[in-house]
Amino acid sequence: MILLTALLFAIWVVLAGVHLGLPLFYFTWMKRRAYGKSYGLNVVGDFSYLPSLTVIVPTYNEATVISRKLRDIAQANYPKDRLDVIVVDGGSTDETVEEAWKSIKSGVVKGEVFEEAERQGKTVGLNRGLKHATGEMVCFSDAECEWDRDALRNAVKYFSDPMIGSVSGIHETRLDRKALSVRVEDSYRSVYRMLRIAESKIHSTPVAEGEIQLFRRGQFTEFDTSIGGDDTCAALCMVEKGFRSISAEDVIFYEPTPSSWKARFSQKVRRGQHVVQAFLKHRSLLRKKGIFSRVIFPMEIFLYIINPLLFPVFLATTFFLAIISLPFAVFVGIATLVAFLIPPLSKPALTHITNNLTMLMALVKEVKGEKQLVWTKIEENRSKPLAEIPVATG
Repeated sequence: MILLTALLFAIWVVLAGVHLGLPLFYFTWMKRRAYGKSYGLNVVGDFSYLPSLTVIVPTYNEATVISRKLRDIAQANYPKDRLDVIVVDGGSTDETVEEAWKSIKSGVVKGEVFEEAERQGKTVGLNRGLKHATGEMVCFSDAECEWDRDALRNAVKYFSDPMIGSVSGIHETRLDRKALSVRVEDSYRSVYRMLRIAESKIHSTPVAEGEIQLFRRGQFTEFDTSIGGDDTCAALCMVEKGFRSISAEDVIFYEPTPSSWKARFSQKVRRGQHVVQAFLKHRSLLRKKGIFSRVIFPMEIFLYIINPLLFPVFLATTFFLAIISLPFAVFVGIATLVAFLIPPLSKPALTHITNNLTMLMALVKEVKGEKQLVWTKIEENRSKPLAEIPVATG
C-alpha cells in the first residue's frame, strides 16, 4: 500500500505541475509582458490614416437590437463619409430586415441590406458581405454588441503599420445584476483580456473577437463555411500569410453576459468548440518558426484542448489518492476550503472548474460531429440596451 501511495502521489505531483502549474506559469509570464509594454509597431498616432471602411453585420432575428446596432456604428468617432454598413440577414422570421432598412433610409447610417433565402450560418453571411464590401478596410461585428466611440478609429490606426493583418478588440463586461455566473465570467474575462493583450504585444494572439475585427479588404477574401470560429480562423489566416493579428487594448466593445449558468454554459461550449475547430484547421502553423508558432500557439492549444482532457484525470487521481491516504485527504480538504471560502481565490477556482467542464463538453460535441454552425441565440443578451447597464468594477 505504501508503494502504491508513493507511486500515485508521484503521478499526482506530475499532473498537478502540468494541469495547474504550466497554465499558472504561462499566465504569470504573460502578465509581466502585458502591461507597460508596447506592441512594437510603427503606428501613425495622429489619426491621419483614416481609410474608407465597410462594417459587415450578419443577422438572424435581431429586430430588437439591429436599430440600436446601426445607431451605435453611426455614433463611432470616424468620418461618416468614409463609413458604410452591410447588413446580411440569414432568413429572419421577424422584422430584422425592415428595421435595418428603416435605419438606413432615415439616414442613420449609409448602407445596404442583403437577404439570404434561409439560415445557413454566420460565415455564409460574412462571405456575402465581403463580396459587396467597397471600403479599403472591412470590419465584422455582431448585432448585439456595442463599441466604445473611439474603437473604430483606434483599431484602424494599427493598420498604418503594414505588418498588421487583423485587429480585434477587448471585451469590457457590463453588469446589471450580481449573479454568480456573471461574476465568474468577469473573473475569466480579466485573465482572457490579459492573455490576448500580452500575446499581441509579443507577436499575435490566435484567439480573436468577432464583435469587432478589422482587415484590409483583399487580404482576407473568404471564410471556410464548414467550421465555426470565424474570428479566430481569420486571425490565424493572417498569421499564416506573415502578418500579425492583435487584440488592441484601446479597441473596446461591450457585450452582455448571460446571468444564468445554463445560458453561460451553452454559450461558452459553442465558442470553445469553434476555437478548437479553428485551431485544428490551422495546425500547420505549429511547423513554422518564431515565438508565435513555438510558444503562443502551442500554449493556447494546450489550454483549449489538452488541459481540459487532463482535468478528469487529475480529479480521479486526487480522489483515489485521498481515499487511500488520510494525510493527503486532509491536505485536499483544507486546500479546497481555502480555495472556495477566500473571495480572491473562489472566483478563479470556479472559473478553472467551469472552463474545463465547458471545454470538455465542447470537445465531446466536436468528436460527435455536432459543429454548431447554426445555434439558438441567447435572448437575454438582447433584452436591455447596454447603455443602461453600469460597467463592472473590481
